Amino acid sequence: MDIESRQPVVFATVRIKGKALGVISNTDGGFKIPLKHKLTGEVLEISSMGYEKIEVPLSMFNDKTILAINMKPALFELNEVTVSKRRRRAVNFSAREIVYKAIENLPNNVSMEPYSYVGYYRDYQLKNESYNNLNEALLQVYDQGFNISDYETSKIRIFDYRQNTDFPIDTLGLKPYDYSKRTKTISNATLSGYGGNEFVILRIHNPIRNYKINSFDFVNRFDSDFTRNHTFYKEEDVIVNGEYLYHVSFELLGTKVEVKGDLYITQDNFAITGFNYITYKKQGKGDSEKTILFETKVEYIEEGGKMYLSYHSMNNSFRLATPPKLQLEDTTLDLNRNQFILEFTNLLDEKSASRLSNYDIIFNGEPLKFDAITIIGNEVSLIPDLDNKKSRDLFREIIYLANRDKITSENLRIELKRIKDEKGNLINEPDYENRKQFREFFVQELQLESSIVPKDNLLMKKNRPLFKNQPINKPDNFKDYWMNTPLPNIKN
Repeated sequence: MDIESRQPVVFATVRIKGKALGVISNTDGGFKIPLKHKLTGEVLEISSMGYEKIEVPLSMFNDKTILAINMKPALFELNEVTVSKRRRRAVNFSAREIVYKAIENLPNNVSMEPYSYVGYYRDYQLKNESYNNLNEALLQVYDQGFNISDYETSKIRIFDYRQNTDFPIDTLGLKPYDYSKRTKTISNATLSGYGGNEFVILRIHNPIRNYKINSFDFVNRFDSDFTRNHTFYKEEDVIVNGEYLYHVSFELLGTKVEVKGDLYITQDNFAITGFNYITYKKQGKGDSEKTILFETKVEYIEEGGKMYLSYHSMNNSFRLATPPKLQLEDTTLDLNRNQFILEFTNLLDEKSASRLSNYDIIFNGEPLKFDAITIIGNEVSLIPDLDNKKSRDLFREIIYLANRDKITSENLRIELKRIKDEKGNLINEPDYENRKQFREFFVQELQLESSIVPKDNLLMKKNRPLFKNQPINKPDNFKDYWMNTPLPNIKN
């Protein structure tokens, strides 16, 4: 956590000193390390944008309590000789010039050669500040090089995956997005999956790796649309691991949403180390805080003079239709009293429930007429108008079919309107919840020499859900990697 604000340091890089292995801290600042690294006397190196790098011996940790680690913000007053051998250039570039140079230098700063990396993937939802529907996986990605289509050529091998049942499973939240029936939607945005599964969707929406294809609004094509769509501002430099970086913020004006973001770029070769992009719902007069509609964060680290993915996260708010609080639960035809009995889920508001015009019972396309209604609690008794010849004949036919169990929803239809329960809930009116969806991938190990794609049938099927009948292939050193499962409640 930040030693001054006491807030979590999110997505801090946590590495085992002298090794390529590591993880990224969660949205609550938390992380876990396998016990075996403590037993061998390992030391952690922890770094994050704008903070001083620290080292923590794993001997300080235990498996009973949570250790709080404080990070100090990096200060510009530090002696320049001890901070970095690389300092800002004499040329005073504008914010837009820095961004242009960063995009222009992408082919020079990232690897054009095949390489691979192992990482921890998860997707989950937040409901009432608690994790729901948590899925986890350990994956190896074989990237064929920056100049080749990621979607078409990159291959993935799944070491292991699981749907974590230690967290609540909410099947309603697992439903796919549906913009036709509006049962699950992202306000003012859609995310194209290009026909891929959850992990593929996350990778596609990395505008750095896929800078030549259309990504999310309003980055679109990073190499051409991004600079045209946004306004850029030069902020104070930031320090990361003793190196000064350009900090360029940006925004988008004149749209239905509010967009803000940040780019972090090295000063010697204009390599992009960090990219944050946030789309907010425009605030109304009564809104106390901004609502994030969509957010993506990407961070790259340097290895051998090239930049490689460190982590990528993507989250969005969504509106979920939940079952109506007032519904018709059961319908009974009482043959002894010649009436329909409708049973509802809640106690009824007598004023709205006592209006005969709010009930339509239609048999073979013909409406029945009623001349009396009785309400007791959550039950309504409808008495047909048997003085009306048409209704009398229809009701007799209903009784005839009912005695032979031939009444179906096709020949007898019940339509209800304007009926409320005693709390004011309208019949069949869905309720809505606002939730958050997260997809995250944290690189645990770069394998620059292990780039040959296996020629077998054990690669992930990109168009099949990640957690359904995918091939699993655990390597001999599988225990070197771990799932950084978060704590159940992010407030704790």
